[in-house]
Amino acid sequence: MVLGNRGRKATRTSGVEGWPSPPSPDMEELLQSVERDLNIDARQLAPALGGNHLVALVPARWLASLRERRLPLGPCPRPEGLGEAEVRTLLQRSVQRLPPGWTRIEVHGLRKRRLSYPLVCGLPFEEGFCSTETLNRFMQDVAAQNYRNQWRHAYHTYGQPYSQSPAPSAVPALDSVRQALQRVYGCSFLPVGENTQCPSYARDGPCTLRGSLACPSLLRAEALLESLEMLYVVHSYVPFTLHDVVTFSPAKLTNSQAKVLFILFRVLRAMDACHSQGLACGSLSLHHIAVDEKLCSELRLDLGAYERLEEDDNEETLVARDRASIDCEKEAGGRLECPTCQEELRGLVLDWVHGRISNFHYLMQLNRLAGRRQGDPNYHPVLPWVVDFTTPHGCFRDLRKSKFRLNKGDKQLDFTYEMTRQAFVAGGTGGGEPPHVPHHISDVLSDITYYVYKARRTPRSVLCGHVRAQWEPHEYPSSMERMQSWTPDECIPEFYTDPSIFCSIHPDMPDLDVPAWCRSSQEFVAAHRVLLESREVSQDLHHWIDLTFGYKLQGKEAVKEKNVCLHLVDAHTHLTSYGVVQLFDQPHPQRLAGTPALAPEPPLIPRLLLQTIQESTGREDFPGQPTNGVGRLLLEATPCEAGWARDRPVAGEDDLEQATEALDSITLAGKAGDQPGPSSYSSSSSSSSQVPQGLLSFSMASGSRPGRRNKFPGADPGEGEEGKILLPEGFNPVQALEELEKLGNFLTKGLGGYLEVPEKPQVQPPVQLQDLFHRDMQALGVLLAEMVYATRVRTLQPDAPLWTRFEAVRGLFTRHPKEVPVSLQPVLDMLLQLSGPEGPVVARRGTLSPLFEYRPVSQGLPPPSPAQLLSPFSAVIPFPPYFPALHRFILLYQERQVEDEAQGRELVFALWQQLGAVLSDITPEGLEILLPFVLSLMSEEHTAVYTAWYLFEPIAKALGPKNANKYLLKPLIGAYESPCRLHGRFYLYTDCFVAQLIVRLGLQAFLVHLLPHVLQVLAGVEASQEESKGLAGAAEDEEGGLPGTRPSSCAFGEEIQMDGEPASSGLGLPDYTSGVSFHDQAELSETEDFQAGLYVAESPQPQEAEAMSLGQLSDKSSASENSLGEERAADEGGAPMDKSSLRSGDSSQDLKQSEGEEEEEEEEEGCVVLEVEEGEQDEVTGASELTLSNTVLSMDTVVASAGRADGEEEEEPLTEQSEGQEQKILLDTACKMVRWLSTKLGPTVASRHVARNLLRLLTSCYVGSTRQQFTVHSGESPPLSAGNIYQKRPVLGDVVSGPVLSCLLHIAHLYGEPVLTYQYLPYISYLVAPGNTSSPSRLNSRKEAGLLAAVTLTQKIIVYLSDTTLMDILPRISHEVLLPVLSFLTSLVTGFPSGAQARTVLCMKTISLIALICLRIGQEMVQQHLSEPVATFFQVFSQLHELRHQDLKLDSLGRSESQLPEVAFSDGQQRLVDPTLLDELQKVFTLEMAYTIYVPFSCLLGDIIQKIIPNHELVGELAGLYLESISPSSCSPAGVEPTVPSTSLESDPQGGSCPQDDSHSGTFGSVLVGNRIQIPDDSQLERPGPLGPISGVGSGGLGSESEDNALKRELPRSAHGLSGNWLAYWQYEIGVSQQDAHFHFHQIRLQSFPGHSGAVKCVAPLSSEDFFLSGSKDRTVRLWPLYNSGDGTSETAPRLIYGQHRKSVFFVGQLEAPQYVVSCDGAVHVWDPFTGKTLRMVEPLDSRVPLTAVAVMPAPHTSVTMASSDSTLRFVDCRKPGLQHEFRLGGGLNPGLVRSLAVSPSGRSVVAGFSSGFMVLLDTRTGLVLRGWPAHEGDILQIKAVEGSVLVSSSSDHSLTIWKELEQKPTHHYKSASDPIHTFDLYGSEVITGTVANKIGVCSLLEPPSQSTTKLSSENFRGTLTSLALLPTKRHLLLGSDNGVIRLLA
Repeated sequence: MVLGNRGRKATRTSGVEGWPSPPSPDMEELLQSVERDLNIDARQLAPALGGNHLVALVPARWLASLRERRLPLGPCPRPEGLGEAEVRTLLQRSVQRLPPGWTRIEVHGLRKRRLSYPLVCGLPFEEGFCSTETLNRFMQDVAAQNYRNQWRHAYHTYGQPYSQSPAPSAVPALDSVRQALQRVYGCSFLPVGENTQCPSYARDGPCTLRGSLACPSLLRAEALLESLEMLYVVHSYVPFTLHDVVTFSPAKLTNSQAKVLFILFRVLRAMDACHSQGLACGSLSLHHIAVDEKLCSELRLDLGAYERLEEDDNEETLVARDRASIDCEKEAGGRLECPTCQEELRGLVLDWVHGRISNFHYLMQLNRLAGRRQGDPNYHPVLPWVVDFTTPHGCFRDLRKSKFRLNKGDKQLDFTYEMTRQAFVAGGTGGGEPPHVPHHISDVLSDITYYVYKARRTPRSVLCGHVRAQWEPHEYPSSMERMQSWTPDECIPEFYTDPSIFCSIHPDMPDLDVPAWCRSSQEFVAAHRVLLESREVSQDLHHWIDLTFGYKLQGKEAVKEKNVCLHLVDAHTHLTSYGVVQLFDQPHPQRLAGTPALAPEPPLIPRLLLQTIQESTGREDFPGQPTNGVGRLLLEATPCEAGWARDRPVAGEDDLEQATEALDSITLAGKAGDQPGPSSYSSSSSSSSQVPQGLLSFSMASGSRPGRRNKFPGADPGEGEEGKILLPEGFNPVQALEELEKLGNFLTKGLGGYLEVPEKPQVQPPVQLQDLFHRDMQALGVLLAEMVYATRVRTLQPDAPLWTRFEAVRGLFTRHPKEVPVSLQPVLDMLLQLSGPEGPVVARRGTLSPLFEYRPVSQGLPPPSPAQLLSPFSAVIPFPPYFPALHRFILLYQERQVEDEAQGRELVFALWQQLGAVLSDITPEGLEILLPFVLSLMSEEHTAVYTAWYLFEPIAKALGPKNANKYLLKPLIGAYESPCRLHGRFYLYTDCFVAQLIVRLGLQAFLVHLLPHVLQVLAGVEASQEESKGLAGAAEDEEGGLPGTRPSSCAFGEEIQMDGEPASSGLGLPDYTSGVSFHDQAELSETEDFQAGLYVAESPQPQEAEAMSLGQLSDKSSASENSLGEERAADEGGAPMDKSSLRSGDSSQDLKQSEGEEEEEEEEEGCVVLEVEEGEQDEVTGASELTLSNTVLSMDTVVASAGRADGEEEEEPLTEQSEGQEQKILLDTACKMVRWLSTKLGPTVASRHVARNLLRLLTSCYVGSTRQQFTVHSGESPPLSAGNIYQKRPVLGDVVSGPVLSCLLHIAHLYGEPVLTYQYLPYISYLVAPGNTSSPSRLNSRKEAGLLAAVTLTQKIIVYLSDTTLMDILPRISHEVLLPVLSFLTSLVTGFPSGAQARTVLCMKTISLIALICLRIGQEMVQQHLSEPVATFFQVFSQLHELRHQDLKLDSLGRSESQLPEVAFSDGQQRLVDPTLLDELQKVFTLEMAYTIYVPFSCLLGDIIQKIIPNHELVGELAGLYLESISPSSCSPAGVEPTVPSTSLESDPQGGSCPQDDSHSGTFGSVLVGNRIQIPDDSQLERPGPLGPISGVGSGGLGSESEDNALKRELPRSAHGLSGNWLAYWQYEIGVSQQDAHFHFHQIRLQSFPGHSGAVKCVAPLSSEDFFLSGSKDRTVRLWPLYNSGDGTSETAPRLIYGQHRKSVFFVGQLEAPQYVVSCDGAVHVWDPFTGKTLRMVEPLDSRVPLTAVAVMPAPHTSVTMASSDSTLRFVDCRKPGLQHEFRLGGGLNPGLVRSLAVSPSGRSVVAGFSSGFMVLLDTRTGLVLRGWPAHEGDILQIKAVEGSVLVSSSSDHSLTIWKELEQKPTHHYKSASDPIHTFDLYGSEVITGTVANKIGVCSLLEPPSQSTTKLSSENFRGTLTSLALLPTKRHLLLGSDNGVIRLLA
């Protein structure tokens, strides 16, 4: 440690290494404290930038123990193996990478000694804006605050100088800060350092809540720590601050006002939360705002701003003390120096009037000036009696009357005066005795009274001499009450100061009793003194002074007041040393502090006056203060005759009641009743200046006396309820002014001086929390300005004081005002008040005071506060309306910790519920803020799937297709590529979700970018993992690479990693191959939980039509895509979809119904319908059948489970079973989706995209040695017998490829046999082609897998080919498939990457394939067509046999030469031989393989075998040897079969036929009859295939066990089968390279759509290209399906007819975002295409000014723009009523009618074309006309806008022109020879045009210009072409004609 300190000092003083200058003394002290208290080595600490906190490098474990509040903290470990320089480097800000297990923290320290000053906390809820929801409430709060602030301001300015208000209640700053920090951070302080030993320290238990939700957007504290000298706040390290953003990454904020405003919004939210908890934020700077990559800002408090430097403490006088006594001494000492007594008196009067000295002190000074002497029994100082002591608080005495008068009564005084007057008149003539002078009072304080008062302390002899000669101790008053009521004289000071006066020195005289409500004489003296200083006494004390020392001692006033004093009127004829002295001859001024008109706090106006609705929120009424601030007991006194009722307001009571009580409690002067209060607490005396009192005493009923109400005459509660203000009698608002006048008169006339405004007292007021809050707001203003002027304030030091920063910013504001963004100008002006004539003066530069005082009301608003700026009604900062919802969304995102799927799902669901509010008003700028959070959710493992499912649709809808592709495509691909462990992944494969993807991303983008990843799931888990790794490899399509053939979708490396697989069994196969039977697991609770979790929890999702609209159209399509020509009701199949169901509008059911024929055929041919217990099946898949069940992993299905041992399965862990089950659901869902998609897309797109990707995937299924392992069954192994030709010993790849094959064959079912022959077969021949991709000696693993896939697929195809087709293509199969495969298989030079295993598998598959073909075509045809492949196959045995005898020679050859040796064989040919491959070949072509080949072929071919196969005898011998080797024992040979059955071959190997009686010996247990195979009924049950039904995976439900035994199956005839024109077009399309960007028009007629009775005016395809809309002169809009059927001559009926139009429909289009249809006939109709329901109609304002052109805005906009015939452009948002904008287009010209409108793809501009040929370009955001130009000579017919600011316009002047938006000249100009181009559409960079002469043209937008035209033939198109639309993905044209028929041509 010593070394550490030394090291630290060395490095710090040098100031070179870590920081430019040595740390300040404060920082040095903080470093030492942290080192001492937290046990962190000095070398692991560094001062942070800005100099107010430290950065420490600590182990993560240490921080965790700190978080868990484990005490005591041990010493912080040192980093092992890191030198000091390295540690110092790790503490640098720019270093982000830390050693594992280490982290950085920030330690903020507060020195307790600097928090010793008092802090006035004020009202915690003064800023009442937080709950502001309504304008009404906001205005009330503003009014209340303005009222309060103006009152306080007036009081400070005019009242406080004259008042003697003591300090408001203050608490030590340390306590205030400590409590506020605990409230804000939601955890308590932990003791550290020496503090931990302190036993009095109350330790809390472990704090579970870290980071209170009360303060959102505040940087969370890891811990709060307290040592003896310091408070520490520990934060996790902040890597980036807003300062970094504006300095180093300014681009993050450029061009986005919303981001800047949102950062400000979150900062204000944090400040508001802190202020409401009573914590100031300090001198904030850009360094105090932590930001992350998502620009999510969090506030870090500047606690150092709470510290007051020690030198300040000495200067400032603290206020927590007894002011009166100190004042007394100070002023007593000070006044002695005054030159004249008159000045002294004037000074005293002013001090008292202004409240600078106490009542007691002033009266004592007056006594002194009057000459009264302490202890003189005749001339002792006098003070007034103020209460009568009868009640706990006593009743105040009337100070307007002398005590003598009160005691004797007016009658007696009048009698005395009258008698002495008469005696004076009578005796005035005579001499002798001195005459009797008329008087009322003989003495102010007689010696008798004085000694009675002091009887307890005066010796008995004195008492007997003065009071009474005889000693009667019981005659003396025994109590204070008795004393006060007995004496006619005033009180003496001892009763206010000396408790000993009550204690008797006489044994026979008891002590003087204090009132019953006091426990002791000390308490009484204190309470009595407080009553003397009370406001009631202060405000009337001047009357008593007038009576005792003033003008009421003389003249008329004395007579009037019955105060004629004998001492003054007896003419002083005899000498005396005492008497009455008059000091003043003018009325004494009233004490201003007592004027209730200006109390420090305003009186409370009842809420009732503002509103009568009850709003009991607790913020309405501002709670009263704690007691008096000096900590003394306050007694509330009730006036006897004059006074006011004082009640403390209480927060949270019912407003109405409070208001009436308040009105009731207004008392009248002199009429108030007795209202005792609690003696323990009162805030009504003058020393408590905070209580709102006044002439307008609308104070609420006191909380301590809830039941009492002060009633007074005229204060009827009913009147109060009507909202009348009831004023007390004698209410005098000018009273204070009159008092001031009186004071002036008094000083001028009475004391010869003049009125001066008193100097402010020198005592500095205590620090107010409100001031700290104002400083926070000023700091915020400076921070904002620093953000604006970021480049100009870089030279400011990070730790510059606030006033320096303010001065710098103010200078910049005056010099560069234009740089401030418009949105920030008002708030900067408000916070920094820069726009006045001269800016604010920095009044105080102290650390704890604001820079300047805010005006109490500025522009109608109170001084700024965070809540006020956040309020939507203050409009100071233009926060967009979606900010609060966005803030809540982000808070929810930050709060939740996601550690598993369930939490991930909950989080996403909660966010989805919030999202609606965010997106309802969001702007593109707002989306920029929101998107990073959604993207991070989409990329996190636990939330990816659910985010896609819940959030993709609303977010993509808001983004629009272009941005959705840009931002969401990559995370979506990530979700599809993610590992299989993601639960609920099947959601992403439901058809409704894929429909959303198609709609929101656009069809083309989906097909090219996403579809390959979506389909990957079919190839099994491992494939998708490997493919996502993007391993190298080349799989080129037959046309040289398909677009979208990304490396990741088809590339595989040599190594196959099995990371994602469960534990493997002996052969390296995943465990699920051992099977999970639905029957066994149906009751497992885990399964049920799994299902409940996946399906049931979704139910809260509303089934709103809009949200699910995307799925609905496609569902309907899937419902009737296969409908066999029948009409379907519009709403059938469009059931509202809930995301919780996987039925997606029950599309699977519709498929089932509508595919009636197909399904029936499939089922006849043996589809296994799985029955699952307890209805689980329906719940899982939404369909009553699992036609694809056989495609799934080998979950032993019903058929296989019969002959199965159950024991093994029961031992399997449940998780694997549920995983297997989930995998099954996943694959089923995906297969269904692919089937639905294939139908939806139509033949060409399905073949180009779906089928091609599936074919590519098929190869992936066989990549890697694992996929080439034979699957092992847990049951008995199938027998190997003579007839077992199809002994298709399946490999794992067959299991995996099942779903892929199933989907491929479904496409063939859908579109017919041509798919097999024209698409699949060429691909197979491409796969097996010898190609030069690899060296001759070795295949790559991809090619190897391709061979296996090719053979497997060929086998499937052969089964489904008709006989004629099979015979037609047999030569092709032989030459293009079989021979290439056999050349690889039997090659002596080509090695397989996976070695013998792959070759064996290929061998077995090829045997099966050739045998299948042999069975199909019969022996004769075999001899004719297949003799070459069969012979080649058998030949390899001879070659190997010969090579065995040449072993030695080959070895030597192989070693000596680098080239492969050539070997001569017995057939006379020389062949190259690779000696290294001999071993591999011998492992494959074993005796067993000879047997496996020979037996079936000898059965199949019979005698022909001798003609075809020259070496059949050799192979026969080998087969015989094999039989001999196995017949003695039953052990398994070292071949590939695990077990050999007991049934051995019974026939002679040379024999030509198979025994007919052995049902196990035929192919798959079938029996050969001629060249047909008969299938025994019991074969399925007796001997399931090696993998049950999964071994031969069927297509679309055909894959049952029996399928494997079928030699031939017929493809069902589908309604979508290709024939005629469709077939011709399809054949052409699949041959065209997708790279071809040109549109080729062939005039192939594909379909007709008759139905309109008038000319078709407009045609518009929907974005997914499976439906289109048409509008016609017949006033209808029709929705048509685009599914292929027939041979090109068929006609299609519309799906829906919208008939609400009243005129000819000239426009129809679709709004991209909400998917609504917009159609126009002069009025715009917006309607739902799923229901046909009208959602909105926009009629022209004047029927004579119809709408002439309409355009829809692209997503994310939801607006329609429409032009009317008066050249006005209007925008209407479908979601909101009314117009958005209205712009005039004419601009003074008369360009004619607007004929056409077009909106740019970005939605930023709209162009209008007029009938005069004029075009106008308008900015949609501002409404400014960017350009207007005469574009054409004739009427403009149509305009379209293209990406890149390009416009295309056509006109009746026969021209088509291409323009750049802002360029003068057109880029291209095309002229049509005969007719104008009245309709056109765009395809990529080409324009497809149509003319009235029925000519279709193709023009290029690019250089060089090119144009080609085609005349439509009359057989393809009848009538005149009226409208044209292009389907860009399908490359079809829709042509509308004047006869109402629409035709689809290609």
